[in-house]
Amino acid sequence: MMHIPEAIEDNLFVLNIQSFHEQIQSFINTQLFYSRQARDHRLMTTPDMNGQLPLHRALQLQNNVRLGSIKLLVKGNFAAAQSPDNSGALPLHVACQRHESADVIQYLVGLDTT
Repeated sequence: MMHIPEAIEDNLFVLNIQSFHEQIQSFINTQLFYSRQARDHRLMTTPDMNGQLPLHRALQLQNNVRLGSIKLLVKGNFAAAQSPDNSGALPLHVACQRHESADVIQYLVGLDTT
């Protein structure tokens, strides 16, 4: 008779793996989304009706976009880091107000835009 560890038999273990898989898939999809955006020059350089570029909008998201995504957007339009929206807010201002990651804020502060 084969002995299966109790943890594997536990439905909670299976649910945790499924949840972990969904988180990984979500992360990959998000990275692909920002990667595609970064390659679209028109999208990256055309502000919306609020004067915001994709970098501004990504920094405002509730789910706090990861540093890698922000780097993709900056790579797609480096000038966006110094582009104010219609209210005068730079992406750094948006990040300081809305983003929880100190790494993202440090990255934006450290950009040499000269």
